[in-house]
Amino acid sequence: MHWPPRTDQYLVVLQLGAATALFIWLPWVVIGRTTLTFDKVSPGQRLLKCGAAVGCGTLTLCAAVPAFSADRLGQAVFGCSAAWLAIEVSRSNGIVLERPSCSPDRRQRRRETWSITESVLAACAMGAALTFVLLQILLRLDVGALPVMEGGQLSTLGLGGIGDLLAMVVWTVAIEDVVIVAAVAALLTAARRPAWQIYTTICVVEVLLHAYFGLPAIGMALYAARRVWLYRRYQRLLPLVVGHALFDLLGGLLMPLPLSYRVLVVVSLLIVVHLMERRVMAVADEPERIGEAVPVADPEKEISCDR
Repeated sequence: MHWPPRTDQYLVVLQLGAATALFIWLPWVVIGRTTLTFDKVSPGQRLLKCGAAVGCGTLTLCAAVPAFSADRLGQAVFGCSAAWLAIEVSRSNGIVLERPSCSPDRRQRRRETWSITESVLAACAMGAALTFVLLQILLRLDVGALPVMEGGQLSTLGLGGIGDLLAMVVWTVAIEDVVIVAAVAALLTAARRPAWQIYTTICVVEVLLHAYFGLPAIGMALYAARRVWLYRRYQRLLPLVVGHALFDLLGGLLMPLPLSYRVLVVVSLLIVVHLMERRVMAVADEPERIGEAVPVADPEKEISCDR
């Protein structure tokens, strides 16, 4: 798949525009929120938050300039700053992106977190599998008019080592999970937008982010829709981030290996996950006895079975 000649220039302009907007917007929101909560935040905390916001905005802007570009590290900085901005915008509108379980039982909360994380991993696997199948079908059809990724995913993204992979994972979970899925879904829900509009908006953005696959990127709509459903139902951001990060990190580490080794590693990991799941579920099913008072029987009130 060949991109237009000036695609790189357009991307640089887009990156500079986004970094400039973030450089202005993030400190503005943070300073405004800390000013409104003047009586609840100490001067030291207020100064620290405002300074951190200005620092993140400055680093993001510097990383976007081609002459000072930090490449993948700059992308990770931009992703973290964008995620912070999304959280601050949500908080300024009275929206909390992470709502822990209301269950008083710590073990039940742990069980719910495990279940959501497992569902996120399954959603990522389904989206990746569908995209891979579509990619192989279109490559075999060899239709020149259809845009299809010809090389591997790592080479297409320009990931050359573990450092690039880690930075890309940070950018991915920050942008896709915090900004696109959590913040967009929460803000549109608060604005009373219909569910179909929320799903359509997020799925279209996710497909565009994976446009380097070419036409097979439409398979990512399934992956996006499932994650949106999980977030709208549980409103848990942490399992969303952890599950997605684990999947991308594992996938990036396994891609250079031969297919037989990848299958062996995946099967081994599935067995380990299954054993861990059984342990977590078994512990969660046990009653919480820590701190419970053991009732003492009163001999005078006991009723004999012989009567």
